[in-house]
Amino acid sequence: MKKRRTKEFIEPGSFRTSAARPKGRPELLAPAGSLATWAAALEAGADAVYLGLKEFSARAFAANFSISDLTRLVPSTHERGAKVFVAFNSLLKEEELEKAARLLDGLERIGPDALILQDLGLFRLVKRHFPGFEVHASTLMAVHNLPGLNVLADLGFDRAVLARELTLNEVERLTARSSLGLEMFIHGALCFSFSGLCLMSSFLGGKGSLRGACTQPCRRRYTSGKKRGYFFSPTDLDATGLMGRIRELPLAALKIEGRMKGADYVSRVVRAYRLLLDAPSADLEEALAEARGLIESSPGRQGSTGFFLSAHPTSGLAPSRAAASGLFMGRVRTSDEEGARVRLERGLEVGDRLRVQFRRDDEREAFTLKKMLAAGRPIETADSGEEVTLSAPFDLTEGDLVFKVGAAGEEEKALASAPALAFRAAPGKKIKPSTAINKALDGIRSRPSARDRQVARPEVWYRLARAEEVNGLTPLRPEGIILPMTRPNVKRMAALRRRLGPLFYKVIWALPTLVFESEWTALRKDLDHLLGMKAARFMVSNLGHLPLLRRPESGRKGRRVFVYADHRLNCLNTQTEAALSDLGLSGVTICPESDDNNFSKILSRPGPVARLLYIFGRPPLFTSRFTPLGVKDNLPIESPRRERFRMRFDRGQTLVFAERPVFFAPLLRLRSLKGVKALIVDLEFDPRPAMTAKEVSEAIIRGRPMKNTSMFNLGRGLF
Repeated sequence: MKKRRTKEFIEPGSFRTSAARPKGRPELLAPAGSLATWAAALEAGADAVYLGLKEFSARAFAANFSISDLTRLVPSTHERGAKVFVAFNSLLKEEELEKAARLLDGLERIGPDALILQDLGLFRLVKRHFPGFEVHASTLMAVHNLPGLNVLADLGFDRAVLARELTLNEVERLTARSSLGLEMFIHGALCFSFSGLCLMSSFLGGKGSLRGACTQPCRRRYTSGKKRGYFFSPTDLDATGLMGRIRELPLAALKIEGRMKGADYVSRVVRAYRLLLDAPSADLEEALAEARGLIESSPGRQGSTGFFLSAHPTSGLAPSRAAASGLFMGRVRTSDEEGARVRLERGLEVGDRLRVQFRRDDEREAFTLKKMLAAGRPIETADSGEEVTLSAPFDLTEGDLVFKVGAAGEEEKALASAPALAFRAAPGKKIKPSTAINKALDGIRSRPSARDRQVARPEVWYRLARAEEVNGLTPLRPEGIILPMTRPNVKRMAALRRRLGPLFYKVIWALPTLVFESEWTALRKDLDHLLGMKAARFMVSNLGHLPLLRRPESGRKGRRVFVYADHRLNCLNTQTEAALSDLGLSGVTICPESDDNNFSKILSRPGPVARLLYIFGRPPLFTSRFTPLGVKDNLPIESPRRERFRMRFDRGQTLVFAERPVFFAPLLRLRSLKGVKALIVDLEFDPRPAMTAKEVSEAIIRGRPMKNTSMFNLGRGLF
């Protein structure tokens, strides 16, 4: 697929396209979760929009688009001089691969300007069978350093969307050294957990955030000791005040988050950043004042500069504020059959879109205001300070919070705009399958060449936090011990090397998931120390680790270095297994958020590489650069639904895990465990690792469940 040149298209009252942008400035990339927001983005001046299909989009709750829609929408967007990026950025289960391939087949002939991908297995399908696409790496791939960007470039990605957790200084260094086109978020919702490393929504109800079904558990109110608050609820990113610096960076695009937002929000935010991108330097201060006025009137949360000015921002979280997005309208004072009485914090109009955050459980529900009373009489508008009665399609009670998330008439206005009318006037096209689809389906259905052999009994590998705990496992004769590659652990194992004997060489060294530029020198030093001691087994959890282990000295004197993929590389299908095998990995951990049906489908087929099963443990549900205020390390944290968690601060990161561990006992009863090399027993966050290791070992031998454990998504499914 050839890259298109944008056409110059400027008409009175319309927008300035990329052809009219100041030379060298990044594209302004806007969200389009519906037809109305797509039209609003174009009218407001976006150079490109990103949108999702009805399936396999990381915003499954947005309206999204069908293939038939895109046969009209893509040409309509190109006619207005803008681009279309399709977010195909969900993780895929095994049974979804064929449907995904058919969608790719149709998309290739429609001609969007790029695909945004997260799943390495899907990327493998694209490169092998649909090579015409320009491909962008989603922020959910958690790429945050130069080695990771280099791996993406080597694989064939054209652009990478940087993690939202980077500082502006870190972004500047990456743009100066990377050969890839780079894109970064400048506005919209932030997540508490690092992009691509959140399991909380999936753990609590099977709705995976990496599959677009996030229920936003970080927005709930939690209790820890005597303190109660929204400990994990971030503010919204707002980079307006930094645009003088940002717009000069050699970035490919600046991205606005918000595929779940309405046309009012998209229009205001895009117009604000269009002003800031286009303003001459001498007029930037004036443009900033106007842009801030637009942002303040847009229905979002409290804003902050996120991580741009600090890797551990104190202003990035809002623990004392309500978690719902939108303009705060007021608190319900009383309610009866007429409705809920609220003293308004700002003006309101019948037809506005409202969202209520319920006091009882912090859940949220939205509705369009169809009736409003003042002194018992119907009114159409009300001003700030007035007390009104709101009629809602559900019960509101005292203390519920009301937010405005969309202005009356904005959706209708967007749907009556020139882009929307052109979309409706254009005839849709039926896309027939091409010959490429048969090769793609054959590739999915074929049995990969298996490097591994069926083993009679998988090994058991134990993951510990500290080297001092290794001796406690010696009675179990462990076949593998996974240790975090920290400086204390490396030093301690060097001291214990002779005493441990052969057990030392059974250690698998797990590289830290997040490695920022300031940490590379120390990490290389530790790695060289281990290689000098003939360590040969390592575990990686990010693509940025791979260049470290490809260095010539990694295989000194002909010794082979074995590299295994941790579950954080998010393998949910055999194509992802194959992609990781292509990168030279010796084994791959199947993602523990998988459900029983998906586990069965994967494990019933031979794989191209040895498989590892996470069988027991407390996987981090949040991995964050944020530091929650008022919550102490390792104290219990309780949700409104009585779910209990612990939090640990480790090497500049916040890790949140459940008190109740997972144990996948049903997997032990599967008829086939093809290619499974090892079962991983994760004791890194266990308060009594030696005792728990013995209990889990006995349970594995007997194939029985354990008390007070969770089965994660086994039995209920992963959505």
